[in-house]
Amino acid sequence: MKSREMLKQHAHKIYTGVKRLPGISALINTTAWQILRFKIALLTSRRRNCHFTSFLRMPTQFEALSGPVLDFLFKDGGMKALKVTVMGCSIGAEAYSIASVLRSSHPDLAFTVHAYDIDKGCIDKARSARYTTEEVLNNEMLPSDFISSTFDREDGHYVIKGEIRDHVQFDLADVLDLNLKEQVGTSDIVYAQQLLIHLEHEQARKGFENICGLLKPGAVLFIAGIELNMLVRFTRKNSFTPCEYKVQEINQEIAMTEGGWPYVYWGREPFMTVRKDWQRRYATIFFKE
Repeated sequence: MKSREMLKQHAHKIYTGVKRLPGISALINTTAWQILRFKIALLTSRRRNCHFTSFLRMPTQFEALSGPVLDFLFKDGGMKALKVTVMGCSIGAEAYSIASVLRSSHPDLAFTVHAYDIDKGCIDKARSARYTTEEVLNNEMLPSDFISSTFDREDGHYVIKGEIRDHVQFDLADVLDLNLKEQVGTSDIVYAQQLLIHLEHEQARKGFENICGLLKPGAVLFIAGIELNMLVRFTRKNSFTPCEYKVQEINQEIAMTEGGWPYVYWGREPFMTVRKDWQRRYATIFFKE
C-alpha cells in the first residue's frame, strides 16, 4: 500500500512538472500523450467498488442482443430455452433490461436471467423491483416505449412489471470465488459489464478467468468496463470472436456515461481504427464458438 502511494505521488510530481514546460499545453492534447496519461491512471489509481447503473444503458448493445446475438445462438435452427447470467448486477437495472428487451422482441422465447452481486443491499433492492424516478431516468437515452413496456407506476415509483420480473432471479455471488462455476453453473449468455475495471489488475485477471468458465460452448459474452489491453489478450487467448455489430455506436454510448478519459482509470478510450486489432479492442460482445 505504501509503495503504491509513493508511486502515485511520484507520477503526479512528474506529470505536474512536465505540464509546466514551455509548449507542453499542445503536447498534452495529442493522442500519444493522452494514452500515456491514461496508463498512469491505470497504474496509480486505487480501485473502488461502484454501484452506479442505469436501465438500457447501451441501447445499441441491446439491439445486438435481440438481433445478431440470438441469430448466433439459434444458427442451427429452432429456439431453445436460454439461460442468461449477469455478474455484478448492482440494483438490477441491467438484468431487468435484458428481460424486458427479450420479452418484447421475442415474446415466445423461454429464458431466465440469473443476476448476482456481492452486495446484499443491492440484491435486496433488485428483488424489490421498485425504483425511484431518479434511478430510472438517469439514462437520458431511455425511450418512452421501453418505460411503458417495463414499468408500472405505483405511489410515485417505477415498479417492474410482473411478467418481466418472473424471468429474473437475484442472489449473492463473488466473481473472484474459486467455486463460482459450481454455484452459478454455465449459461448461454453471460454479462460482466462495468465490473472488472474496478478490480486491481490481478483480481481482474482472475475474475475474467472465472467468467470464461461460465460460458457454454456456443455461448455469448457481453463485457464492457475492462482494461482494453487485457480484453484483447484474454479474448484472443480463449479464441473468442468479436461481434462487429455497430461497435463504434456502442463505444459512443459507453463514452457518454464513462467520462473522464484519460484522467481516471474507468475512462473510455476514444474509438480509434488506427489501433491494431481495433475490432477486438473495442468490441463489447464476443462469441464462443
